[in-house]
Amino acid sequence: MAEIQINTGKPYSVFVERGLFQKIGPMLKDNIGGKALILTDERVGKLHADLILSQLQSQGIEGSIYVVEEGEGSKSLRVYGEILEYMAANNYHRNDTVISLGGGVIGDLGGFVAATFQRGMEYIQMPTSLLAAVDSSVGGKTALNLQEGKNLVGAFKQPLAVYCDPEVFATMEDERFADGVAESIKYGILFDRDFFNLFKNPLKKDDERLEKVVEKAVKYKAKVVAADEFERDERKLLNLGHTVGHSVEKASDFKITHGHAVAIGTAVMARACNKRKILKDEEKDEILEVLEKNNLPVNTSFSVEELFKSVYKDKKSDGKNITLVEIERIGRCRLKKIPLPSFREYIEEGL
Repeated sequence: MAEIQINTGKPYSVFVERGLFQKIGPMLKDNIGGKALILTDERVGKLHADLILSQLQSQGIEGSIYVVEEGEGSKSLRVYGEILEYMAANNYHRNDTVISLGGGVIGDLGGFVAATFQRGMEYIQMPTSLLAAVDSSVGGKTALNLQEGKNLVGAFKQPLAVYCDPEVFATMEDERFADGVAESIKYGILFDRDFFNLFKNPLKKDDERLEKVVEKAVKYKAKVVAADEFERDERKLLNLGHTVGHSVEKASDFKITHGHAVAIGTAVMARACNKRKILKDEEKDEILEVLEKNNLPVNTSFSVEELFKSVYKDKKSDGKNITLVEIERIGRCRLKKIPLPSFREYIEEGL
C-alpha cells in the first residue's frame, strides 16, 4: 500500500492500493468516532455503497447512505440544503463523519457539507474516479456551483484521510475515465516530462500502471498544496487549462465533462503559448497528440465570445485581472497575471 503524506495545517495521508475497499473497515474505525454518513450518487451507490456500509458495520460503526443524482447538478445550494436537513433530522452531530464516496462532485459536495454542518465536522474522501483520485480528493478544496458559474461557493476543508482503490476504476464509463487521464496528463505538463511521456501509451481502466499514476500525481499535488494550502500563489499552477475549461463546461450547460473541458483548455493554452513563441512547435504538437491519443478533445465549437463571457465570473479573477498558467515546455509552466480583457487574445490564438 502506498501512503502519501499531505503536509497541510492539518496533516493527513492518502492511501492507494488495489482492493483497499474490500478491507477498509479497520482503517475507517481508526478515524471515525461517532456515526458516519456515506454520501454518494446513484451510479456509484449501486456499485459500492453497500460494501462500505458493511465495512462500517463490521467495526460496530453506525452508518447510513445518502444518494444524490449523478452529475454537476448535485453541486447546488438546493441539494446541499437537503443534505443538511436530512442530517439534522437524523441527529448527526459535530463528532460524526461524512464519507464522500464518489467522484469530484461528491467530494466537493461532501467536503462543503462537512465544512459547514454545525460549524464543521470531519470527513473522509473515498474517490471512485481517476479524476477525483489524482486531483479533487486531495488538497481540501470544497465547492458548490451557482447559476452564474462553477465552484463559486466553497471552503477549504482538509479531510481526515483519503482512501483510493484503483480497482474500482474498472466500473467507470470510458468518458469519465478519460476525464481523470486529462488531469493526470496535466501534472506531466506542469512538472515532469517523463511522467508526461507515460501517456504516449494510452492509459486504460484496467492498466497495471494505475497505482503508480495515482501515487505520482498525488505526490505532485501534495508538494504544491503543502507550499500553498490556500491557493495564494504556487497552487494556481494546478489551474492549467481550467479557466477556458470552466468556460467550456458552462457554455455546454455541463454536458461537456470536466476533464474533457480541461483538455480543451490545455490545448487552447498550448496553441496560444506556441503562437506567442513561448512553447516550441514540436512540444505543442506533442501535447495535442497525447491528449488525442487518450480520447480527449483538443477543439471546441464554442466561439471566443461564448467562452470569454464567463471569464469575468471565474474565481481565479479578481474582477480586473486573471492569473494564467503559461506552458514554457513540457515539465515547466509559469504563472502570468494579465488584465481580464487581454485574455480574449489568448482564447482567439488558442482556438
